[in-house]
Amino acid sequence: MSATVVERLERYRADGLAEVEGWFEPESAEVMASLLVHQLELGLGGGVAEIGVHHGRSFLLLANGLAPGEPAVALDVFEHQEQNADHSGKGDRTRFEENLARWAPSASVSVVASSSLDVSVSSARDVFGRPRMFSVDGGHTAEITRHDLTLAEASVGDGGIVVLDDMLNGHWLGVLTGTAGYLLSDPGLVPFALSPNKLYLTDSPESAAGYTAHLRAALPDLLGKRDVEFFGTTIDVYGQGAPRHANGRPAGPVPEVRRARAAARRAKQEAADLSDELAAVRTSASWRATAPLRGLGRLVRRS
Repeated sequence: MSATVVERLERYRADGLAEVEGWFEPESAEVMASLLVHQLELGLGGGVAEIGVHHGRSFLLLANGLAPGEPAVALDVFEHQEQNADHSGKGDRTRFEENLARWAPSASVSVVASSSLDVSVSSARDVFGRPRMFSVDGGHTAEITRHDLTLAEASVGDGGIVVLDDMLNGHWLGVLTGTAGYLLSDPGLVPFALSPNKLYLTDSPESAAGYTAHLRAALPDLLGKRDVEFFGTTIDVYGQGAPRHANGRPAGPVPEVRRARAAARRAKQEAADLSDELAAVRTSASWRATAPLRGLGRLVRRS
């Protein structure tokens, strides 16, 4: 079972991650993939969930980490952008479902078009179930971050992991503020690791110790620093300062295939933008009014 999951995760990380729009660092994808497989090896079940899926870049990794029969829940305001209080991302359900069909076609996914603020702690398990990995990437205000962490705490399964996005992102310091408020108020979740843009928490010190040991053994070249003091406990930092990196950047050149895919995506987007602009021009009154002059100009050039 885990071998099939590993193959799917490797395929998505190698091919899908660069194709899906969003914000999800490859190092964090590697950490999360390792943890998803490790959970299966521990015999944990319960599926996955995410608040704030955007186009699905990180959710698709979660979906590819599912064992047969496990559910996945994706919650986002999607087209109800009036509920996106801080404009952090802009979910697109059509794009999300297209990406889901391409990169995780066998996953059993429930899509919830709603704000997480409409979910209470008492109803969290009705909405999300008891996932073994719960990604929090919704609203980036202090209030919403703290609320979403309490939802994750209330629903995550025994031994499960909560992954919080943008905790140290300087553009979204409300996430840091909300996280601090949560961690200073007798939390039920224990932090154990940090990777680029991601904080990892679990439900007990014992689970934290187990996951810490696993990551240290599985990804030693990605481990930057051990036992960093953090809100009354310690966490390991992955990515920054790791042997795999030099001067804060990945060691060695970026793979040619990743550069080529990025260039292709940019070219595709630019072509689509130009096509939209041209269509708008051709339907404008000024374009129609000047059509005879353009025809005369072509005739003169041919002469």
